[in-house]
Amino acid sequence: MTHSNGHLGRIATAAGLGLMAGLAIPHAKKAVMQGPSLAAGDWVAALTAEHRLVEKMFDQLLATGDDEKMKRDMLLAKIAYAITKHGIEEENVIYPALAENARTDQAHHLTHDHAEIKTFIYDLRRTGSTDPRWLIKARAFWGQLQEHMREEEEDIFPAFRDALPPEENARLTRMMNWEGFKVA
Repeated sequence: MTHSNGHLGRIATAAGLGLMAGLAIPHAKKAVMQGPSLAAGDWVAALTAEHRLVEKMFDQLLATGDDEKMKRDMLLAKIAYAITKHGIEEENVIYPALAENARTDQAHHLTHDHAEIKTFIYDLRRTGSTDPRWLIKARAFWGQLQEHMREEEEDIFPAFRDALPPEENARLTRMMNWEGFKVA
């Protein structure tokens, strides 16, 4: 009986460790995905770092050839994921903060841009990466996305951050990182 109980104990221990590992892996992945934003420390720097990450992926995407369907599809999926996570951070924290601070027009404008960006991703996925129009559409999408990022980085976000007290910027950074962690 002791041998049997010992064996059952090892099985229970292994199952418990497996469960803990299974629960920990998604959180570890989230920490890795949110790492660059957390490391930036400031919400504007964090969002800018995320823009640079998308920029690198787009450089890779636009350098693909027509015969690299799998690579294009994978890069588009990574870009879509990064943009979705980033969009949630902005739409759930930064844009409402803009509106709350008498910058409603800016918040609405940026939210509208996000809707167009989602439509571009949808259109690229529907077109299919082997379609001759795909790369043309991807370049147009990238041009629109670059303009959106430039506007945020150069015009809207720095001026907004500078208008807020340090404790409010710290609060926005914490809130934004939490939103990103929930999605990552």
